[in-house]
Amino acid sequence: MLIFAFTVAGMIQVLIPTEFLSKWVGAESGMKGIFLGTIAGSLSPGGPYVNLPIVAGLLKSGAGVGTMVAFLTAWSLWAVARLPMDIGIVGWKFTYIRLLSTFFFPPIAGFIAQKIFNFIK
Repeated sequence: MLIFAFTVAGMIQVLIPTEFLSKWVGAESGMKGIFLGTIAGSLSPGGPYVNLPIVAGLLKSGAGVGTMVAFLTAWSLWAVARLPMDIGIVGWKFTYIRLLSTFFFPPIAGFIAQKIFNFIK
């Protein structure tokens, strides 16, 4: 799985044009990029050995810091692939409350990260 993740991360840097990344998930994309990162992170399967190399590859290719923070935050909080297990173990009510209570965190984390990065830069 790790070899696959590093291969995909390397391919991202080569196959996706920088202009495309800048427009959709770069720092210039603003909240649109942060929301796209949030959605992509929530739908992304796999563990950290898959997602962290992909995020590293996207960052090297021009993705915005805020977008990637939103991606990782959504992946860790919402992971759609994990929902059946959550519902099966702790029940739908607890899962629903957990999702509802964390709904705004990924975009807010992405927005804050982008502001901090712009301030430090």
